[in-house]
Amino acid sequence: MNQLKTLFSSNIPMDCHILKGRLECESIDCFVFDENIVWLNPFRAVAIGGVKLKVPSDQLELARKILLHIKKGFLFDEEGGYPITEALQSEYDKQQDVLRIKSEIRSQPSLLDAPDEIKSTILSRDEIDLLLVAEKEFQTLSKQKFQFVWKDFLSELLDFDGNVFEYLRPKPVEYFQDKELVENYQSYDASGVDIPCPNCQSHNTSKGYAIDYKWDFLYLFLSLLLVIPFPLIRKKTHCFNCGYDFKN
Repeated sequence: MNQLKTLFSSNIPMDCHILKGRLECESIDCFVFDENIVWLNPFRAVAIGGVKLKVPSDQLELARKILLHIKKGFLFDEEGGYPITEALQSEYDKQQDVLRIKSEIRSQPSLLDAPDEIKSTILSRDEIDLLLVAEKEFQTLSKQKFQFVWKDFLSELLDFDGNVFEYLRPKPVEYFQDKELVENYQSYDASGVDIPCPNCQSHNTSKGYAIDYKWDFLYLFLSLLLVIPFPLIRKKTHCFNCGYDFKN
C-alpha cells in the first residue's frame, strides 16, 4: 500500500511550500499537513510537531535525495548537479540584462524597429525576440488614454458581475508592476551604486545611515540635549551579505 511519509517538517509553513514547489518540479506528489493550525495559532507549532511535508512512500527515496542536495547547497537536473549560488547568480544576471534592455528600449523606442542593434551576452536571440514582443505590447498600453464615460461607469457599478475598479484602471496590474521595476532599475543604475564589500567582496550593498556606528558620544550627547533621539546623521555603505558597514 502506497502510504504518505513525512519528509520534512518546520514551524514555518512557507518552508514546506518552498520545498514543495521544488519537489513538484521533479513530478513528486507533495502534501502539506497541519498548516492551518500553525497559521491560526503559531504557538502550537512545536506541540503538534510543526507543519509536515509528506510524499508517497514510493517517491520518498528520490525526495530525500533532492532534499539532501538542497541541504548541501546543490540543485540537480538531467544535466547534473550545480551549486544553488551559481544558479541564483545566473538568474540574477539574466534578469538584470532583461531590465537593461527594457530600459534602453523605453529610453529609445526606435530600437523596436532595429532589433539587430540590441545585443546581449546572456540572452539568446529567441529570448530577445520575445522581449521585443512584450515591449511592443507595453508601448501600446502606455499610449492608451483613459476616457471616463458616465454611462459605462454606471453600467459597471450597477452590474452585479461588473468590475468598476477594472473600468477605472483599464491597464492591467502587470503593466504598472513592470513599469515600476524598470524605473527603479534606471534610478539605481543612474546612481552608480555598485560598491563591493571589503569584508566579503559581495556587491549586495547599499548606502544608507550607519547601523553599527551611530551610537557614539556625539549622537548620545545631542540626543540627551534634545531629550529625544537625535536624527541619524552618519551614512555608510551596508553589506546585506555579511552585515558589515563601511565607508566608500
